[in-house]
Parts: sequence; structure tokens; C-alpha cells
Amino acid sequence: MFVESPIDLPKVIMISRFFNPQSFLTAIKQVIGRKYTQELNKLYIATEITKKSIEEIDQHGKDGSYVFGLICEGARWDILGGVLEESRPKEMFYLMPVVYCKALPIPEIGKEDKTLYKCPVYKTEDRGNTYVFEA
Repeated sequence: MFVESPIDLPKVIMISRFFNPQSFLTAIKQVIGRKYTQELNKLYIATEITKKSIEEIDQHGKDGSYVFGLICEGARWDILGGVLEESRPKEMFYLMPVVYCKALPIPEIGKEDKTLYKCPVYKTEDRGNTYVFEA
């Protein structure tokens, strides 16, 4: 995604360190919108949870960016099965593996996939005014 940029960005971005992660996600949409001549308001951020660690990512994302630092509260991610599972006893938070965030066109009404879980992402566990996006 950012390969054409003269600035050498990391292959994996630690999104949890950003004060305003929404601006980073908007930048992904802007770059992809320019690349494919799409309107910004007709794009959304789709996420794909990878099975890779930070060290295993060897190149930048083609139409997005790899991010790290998302935490799942009250559940955990089964890396082998690729599904959400119940959390283990006494384990309230689970550090998610690397997530690929990419910009895609918003599906037409009635065409969205009902098998996907739309997970709200917040900056802090306090919720409230800290909503970032829907993963």
C-alpha cells in the first residue's frame, strides 16, 4: 500500500499506540481511493485476521496495512480454527494476532455477508466516546 511513498514505513503498524487511529484508517481509504479512483465515502475498512506474527510479515500490504495491538475483551481468537472462542478461565483480555486492514467498496444494501461478525473497536475499555471503527 505505502510502497510508493518516499517514507519507509514499518510493515506492521502498532495501531494501539496512536492517539487518533481513525486518521490512520482514513489514510488507508484515501490511498486506495486514489489508486482505484473510488470516492472516500464509498469505501470502508475490512479486516482480516492473519495467522502470522509481526516477524513473519515480510512485505507491506497491497491494498491496506498490517496492524498489531488490538485486544479482545471477554473472548479469544483461535488462530488454528480462525474463529472467536470463549475466553479461558481468569483470562479477561486476549492480544489479537496481526490484522490486515484494507479498504473495500461498501456493499450494496442487502448484499452484505450475514456470516461475518461486526466487532466494534474502541481505543480504551471504557467505551463511551472512544469508538474507532467496526472490524
